[in-house]
Amino acid sequence: MLKHYEELAQISLPKSVVDILTKETGIKPDLTRTISYKIPYNSAVQVYDYREKTSRVVFGPDLIILNPDESFTVHNLSGGKPKKPNQIECLTIGLGPDFTSDKIEVETSDHARLCIQLSYNWHFKVDKENQESGEKIFAIKDFIGNLCSIMAARIRAAVACQNFDEFHKNFAKIMRTSIFGVDSVTKKIKDQYVIEKNNMIVTNVDIQNVVPIDSKTRSSLKESVSLAIEITTKKQEEQAKIESENAKQNARSELENVKIENQLLSESKRKD
Repeated sequence: MLKHYEELAQISLPKSVVDILTKETGIKPDLTRTISYKIPYNSAVQVYDYREKTSRVVFGPDLIILNPDESFTVHNLSGGKPKKPNQIECLTIGLGPDFTSDKIEVETSDHARLCIQLSYNWHFKVDKENQESGEKIFAIKDFIGNLCSIMAARIRAAVACQNFDEFHKNFAKIMRTSIFGVDSVTKKIKDQYVIEKNNMIVTNVDIQNVVPIDSKTRSSLKESVSLAIEITTKKQEEQAKIESENAKQNARSELENVKIENQLLSESKRKD
C-alpha cells in the first residue's frame, strides 16, 4: 500500500519506444509496471542497460521483460522507392530470408540515363548461441539503407563502363556480375554477396524493370527493339525458305531414286 505522500515510480523509456509499443499493441504501456514485449518468430531485439552500459540480444519467438534500467534499441530504417532514410521505426529486426526493393538511376558511357527497379533477396548469418554474433546484426543502424547504397554504387559503376546498346543487350548479366562478382577459378558469377560488418548475405537480385528517363533514349530503345524484331523476323523468313527449299530438294532426290529403282527393277524383269 502506498502512503499518502508516495507515488509509483515510472520506468524511463524513450518516447519513440513508447510510441512503437502503443502502435503495435493498441494500448499505451503503463510505465509504473513491468514492461514486456513479445518478440516475433525469426527476429531479434537489442536491449540496452543504461546503468551497466551493456547490451543483450534476444531472439524470437520469446517474451522479454525489461529490467528497471533497460530499454529497447529503436531502429530507423530506410523505406520507399527510391530509398529514403528514417522512413520506418521498429524494435525488431527480421533475420530473413526476406527481400528489399529499390529504384535507382544510372547513366551509360554514352550518357543514356535509365531508371532501374530491382529487388534484393537477403538474410542474416547468425549463431544464436553466440552473443558476439548476435550483436553483429546491429552493427549497422540502417541496414536496409546500407544494403541499397552498396548495391546502387556497384551497379552504377558497372553501367558507366557500357554504352547503351551493350547494356540493353546484356543488362541482366552486367548487373549480376557487378553485384556478386566472378569466381577466379570457375569464371562463373558468384552465388552471393556478403556484407561483412553485419553478416548480411545477398543471395539474388531480381531486375523488375529498366526504363529510359529521357525521350531521346526512349526513342533509341524503341528503334533498337523494332530493328531487333525486324532482323529476327527476316532471319526466321530466310530460315523458313531454306528449310522449304531443302524439303523440295529432298523430295526430288527421293523421287529420282524411286524412278531409278523402278527402272532397274523393270530392266531386270525384262532381262529375265
